[in-house]
Amino acid sequence: MVMAFTFVACGTSNSTTPPTSTKPADVSLGVVMDITGALSGIGTSLVNSIKLAVDQANTAGGINGAHINLFIEDGKTDPAAGFEAIKKLATVNGCKVIIGPMISGAVLSSGQWALDNKVLLISPSATSPDIAQQAWRQFFIRTATTDDIQGKAMAKIITDGGYTKVAFMVQNNQYGVGIANAVTAALAGKATIVSNIHYDPAKLDYLSELQQIKAAAPDVIVHAGYEDDAIVVFHQAAQLGLTKSAVKGGWITSEGVKADKTIADAQAAAFMVQNVVGTNPVSQGTLYDTFAAAYKAKYGVDAGTYNDTVYDATNLAIAAMKTAGTTDAARIAAAVLAAGNNYAGVSGPITFNQYGDRTSATFEEWGVVASGSGYKYTQIKLITS
Repeated sequence: MVMAFTFVACGTSNSTTPPTSTKPADVSLGVVMDITGALSGIGTSLVNSIKLAVDQANTAGGINGAHINLFIEDGKTDPAAGFEAIKKLATVNGCKVIIGPMISGAVLSSGQWALDNKVLLISPSATSPDIAQQAWRQFFIRTATTDDIQGKAMAKIITDGGYTKVAFMVQNNQYGVGIANAVTAALAGKATIVSNIHYDPAKLDYLSELQQIKAAAPDVIVHAGYEDDAIVVFHQAAQLGLTKSAVKGGWITSEGVKADKTIADAQAAAFMVQNVVGTNPVSQGTLYDTFAAAYKAKYGVDAGTYNDTVYDATNLAIAAMKTAGTTDAARIAAAVLAAGNNYAGVSGPITFNQYGDRTSATFEEWGVVASGSGYKYTQIKLITS
């Protein structure tokens, strides 16, 4: 990032040359979002939220008069690709602040390098508890809550429903395993784990895993995945009869599934209508309504999962760069943390703990309903964590 300042050239006391000023140099802000891969249905929309925040900031004068230039890289929903994108933005484009990466695996791959090279990463969606107390946390902040908090929301649905035999069908990565561990901890002494399947999200054939779950006879199934693998899981669950007629509590899935791409598949959507609810961090109030209206006016569609947290991440970064007035990523990080003390975000009030983790959020329980010739998501109720 090339930080911008305005300098005044002053002559001697008897000089008749008027003071002059230089035009502030542009500021570089990096972005790593998953435009392709398993989270492409969410990642593309997050880029739009970032562009909206930057457009608004530039209209209002940028960063101390400097225009903000975005450099956008595709993390490809892959830890290695996300790390390479971080390095490219920092070393080629000179970005000292990067919004991203999206997934926890990419954060864990990039964190030490970010510390060594003094590059600040701010993620809107990397939720793994494994990140929480890493030694490089000075250079990583996140505006989404951890899976520990989402796990409590999922567990509340389970205990409220009176279900006591729980099966997990989760991705075999930091995200899926993190949710399974969080739900298990929240259910200690309240339910029995009868099956715990960690699957390969790239395999896209899960009949054998689902048969193991069916044999365990759970009364509720917890799922954590992304769009593409969720579609296959729900197709094959329907094929095996893993519906509410056999599993009383049906399925509880995660926010990684809640994308338009998932319910564009009619067979998966029909299964979800009858058998699936999910959890998702949710925003409400005037600030969110204003953001959502601006997003829809610009892009013609409603804001979705993590659009609010990435908008907040971008605005916090811009505000911190204004405050810090320097290219020093450590000082910019300190300014973000200082701002994050009941910060009025569109995703709700944001307070960071000493590590840069958001401490609370409101979650929703959501479902899917038929809408015209297709399907849509609908809020069932709010869950306060």
